Amino acid sequence: MAAEIHSRPQSSRPVLLNKIEGHSDGVNAAVLIPKEDGVITVSEDRTIRVWLKRDSGQYWPSIYHTVSSPCSSVSYHHESRRIFIGQDNGAIVEFLISEDFNKMNHVKTYPAHQNRVSELIFSLESQWVISTGHDKSISWMSTQSGSMLGRHSFGSWASCLQYDNDTQHAFVGDYSGQITLLKLDEQTCSVITTLKGHEVKYIKIAVVTPSLYAPVNPVVSSGVTIAILISCFTGYHSEKVQALRYLPLTHQLVSCSADGGITVWNMETTREEAPQWQDSDSCQKCGQPFFWNIKQMWDTKTLGLRQHHCRKCGKAICGKCSSKRSTYPIMGFEFQVRMCDDCYDTIKEEDRTPLATFHEGKHNIAYMDMDPSRGLMVTCGSDRVVKIWDMTQVVGSSVAAGFSPR
Repeated sequence: MAAEIHSRPQSSRPVLLNKIEGHSDGVNAAVLIPKEDGVITVSEDRTIRVWLKRDSGQYWPSIYHTVSSPCSSVSYHHESRRIFIGQDNGAIVEFLISEDFNKMNHVKTYPAHQNRVSELIFSLESQWVISTGHDKSISWMSTQSGSMLGRHSFGSWASCLQYDNDTQHAFVGDYSGQITLLKLDEQTCSVITTLKGHEVKYIKIAVVTPSLYAPVNPVVSSGVTIAILISCFTGYHSEKVQALRYLPLTHQLVSCSADGGITVWNMETTREEAPQWQDSDSCQKCGQPFFWNIKQMWDTKTLGLRQHHCRKCGKAICGKCSSKRSTYPIMGFEFQVRMCDDCYDTIKEEDRTPLATFHEGKHNIAYMDMDPSRGLMVTCGSDRVVKIWDMTQVVGSSVAAGFSPR
């Protein structure tokens, strides 16, 4: 079922400690059990499994439970041992896990959505289970009565969710590239703001709550959760980002992508926003027409050129005026990208100092969970493999500081 790989890190990179196999379909989520050598997995094969580490160093399932529909998401609350499973049919199933992690009893089934549950969060303070789904909605239901408290609809599939217990604010990202900030109440909700401008259809969100972020930077307006909001997409990974985790004590962001990439970003540095790409019918450097500018091509008796864009200034330029390539980490470009000749000349050697480290997970990652207090990370994907990593040499002093996630 599982193989022990390493016991301790050997260098400043993620070290694979264990590999868990045995699912018959893709693993959609894997959660580390706090203070235990255990992992909870949910899968397309309709199983919920609790894996505990045995004396042999291998992980074996102590709970193997099958539900009626493929499992799409999970939220686990360790203090109460309550676990909520989102399903492909739109339902959320609640179970209570025994103290010895050998038994799981059904508590309630919540009719939350009419289509696949994309993400869910259990709030002990509110006694709510909040979820988003492919029916283009967010819903919040009472875990005491099992009844629906409220629902809000969007124009596209809701793909990701973050929630702040203190302020009852929810961030919802959807497939149109939009992020909506909502204030949830018992029966209604209000839209605080909508963040637009993403040029891709798939986003992920990492949010730092005011109470965690205040010691780092007190600029938090009116108690709203917008302390840090980061959306990542394919620009810095070769495939879409599947998971984000912000570590406030070390000011690092960990991102994992479908290509198996694991990236650790330094978030202490003040970053520059990448410019919007400009539109033009001719090169904004030399004035040569682009190939669709028939009139200028005819007037000047020249062939049209292909349009490119400088990643630093955003101007529309031709290939001749953008022959240089450079990294520019302060803007997020850790790999070499196209620059116009003028911008390339303004970049100093110290501007190219990397602000992120890149590592290889060697499997396509669909979900990631971290326990910074122990320096552990778990990844899983459609290859049916779950991997447990030692991140102590990568995420720095988070372990020494004893940070424990809320």
